[in-house]
Amino acid sequence: MKSKIPDIIAGTLADAGVENVFHLPGTSVSSIYPSLARQKKIKSVLFKHEQAACFAAAGYALVTNRPGVCMVMCGPGVTNVVSAVTECYYQSIPVVVITVDNPQKNLGIEAFHEVDSFRILEPVTKKIIYPEKASDVQKAITDAIATANRGRPGPVYLNIPIDIMEGTAENKNISIDVKQKVATPPEITKALKMLYEAKNPMIFAGSGIIRSGAEAELAEFARLTGIPVLMSLGGRGALPDDNPLSLGMPPYNFDSSIFNEADLFIVLGARLNPVNLRMGKLKLPKKIIRIDVDDENPKFRKADIYIKADAGSFLRGASEVIRKNSSQFAPKRFQNLNNGYKEAYNEFLSAERKKAFASGGSLSSPLTSRMFLVELSEFIEKNDAVIFTDTIWTPYSHLFPRIKKPRSFFSVRSFGCLGFALPAAIGATFAKNERRKIISLSGDGGFLFNCQDLSTAATYNRKNFIQIILNNSGYSSLNVLASAKFGKQDDYYLWNKIDYSKLSESLGVNSIKIEKQSKIKEALSKAFSSNSPCLINVMTKDSNL
Repeated sequence: MKSKIPDIIAGTLADAGVENVFHLPGTSVSSIYPSLARQKKIKSVLFKHEQAACFAAAGYALVTNRPGVCMVMCGPGVTNVVSAVTECYYQSIPVVVITVDNPQKNLGIEAFHEVDSFRILEPVTKKIIYPEKASDVQKAITDAIATANRGRPGPVYLNIPIDIMEGTAENKNISIDVKQKVATPPEITKALKMLYEAKNPMIFAGSGIIRSGAEAELAEFARLTGIPVLMSLGGRGALPDDNPLSLGMPPYNFDSSIFNEADLFIVLGARLNPVNLRMGKLKLPKKIIRIDVDDENPKFRKADIYIKADAGSFLRGASEVIRKNSSQFAPKRFQNLNNGYKEAYNEFLSAERKKAFASGGSLSSPLTSRMFLVELSEFIEKNDAVIFTDTIWTPYSHLFPRIKKPRSFFSVRSFGCLGFALPAAIGATFAKNERRKIISLSGDGGFLFNCQDLSTAATYNRKNFIQIILNNSGYSSLNVLASAKFGKQDDYYLWNKIDYSKLSESLGVNSIKIEKQSKIKEALSKAFSSNSPCLINVMTKDSNL
């Protein structure tokens, strides 16, 4: 029996396990809404800007390890989503962006909302899928979902021409194959031989561990070998920060020279780009073993052994071999680097925490971002939460809470697109069975990019959503850096005070203002016990990083 194309779109998404469609309406996609409304398995979540809708799909994908789906109108809807798609591309987040568009064959006639979205999105998507006839639509949807999750995850753009939307097609049973390539025994043997010969190896774990769901496998491999584990920004949580072998994700202002003692890096699901290598401060050792589901990037340092495979499959296979040949490993022989790092980092962290209260340390001292983050970290140590943050991780990452559970910390990375945290955190609240508080942690500059979607948190009563603003009336951290180099820059980075409490409450979200250190714990306790979305407006007096 044949079905209408909008029904096939909605039905196929539901059959594929899609739980939410984060969207912003437009004339081109309006025919799909009645079909979505009839699908009881799918919740449609309306946003106020296309960038926010895409970031919400990304936030959902990050906490669930499943593709998020975003639907926008053609033309300006697509151009508004480009920055968010690009962030998803560099973060390896599986997102499917759907639009209904003018047929590609008609490009150039200046149709309403016409733009060549193929050329715009081609560099920042894994694949662009374009069903040319009604019978192609169902396969196009399943292909989009599978492609987003298979191999190195990432965004897929599904462009459905509007001239086939009134057609019909057979509605078939679907299957989605996302099997990953596994490491072979010869590949594992070759890598372990190099590992046996190393004197001071170190594991470098990235988001590929988390995308693979291989956190337990990493912990077991580290335990068996005694090799310490350094994490990239995207890999935070791959090994809990309180694991004795965890080196965490040290900040940029920590002296990374101790890592130069390593003679081998085992790079698991991490790319060797400037952000992961701390802008060149982290020097690569003589030998590198890399395991990644993606092809090797020729612009990165070439690995001595490159295994194109799922990181989890490598860890499982390698641990099995090691258990059978345990006499070849003496875990304690790798402890020098681990112990030396822990001693140096604890000294660094102690000094940094003292700086947070250098203005006097009394409860009436001017409130700074450092001060607040120290208090927030101590609070979250006792109160579980998921944190999404914009670029404030750059100067302050060492003051963030220790990450003890996987998929608990997410941040913009290489692309560095502001406006990520708020909508991504809202999207994460739509994950089923997610009961933890979901925190969006932003500077006021990042918050303003998508602040209108506080109303989305209110509309859908996201009870576990908390927005925290480090409010210093501008792009203060950028201003400090620029002013130090070029002289005073205030007029270019700062603005007059904005009353975020009034803004928040006008959008339906209760607000709490913090102006003194003595009020931090009280405000956090109130927000965490709240049964409705909440905004915390932290009035900081930041003058340096």
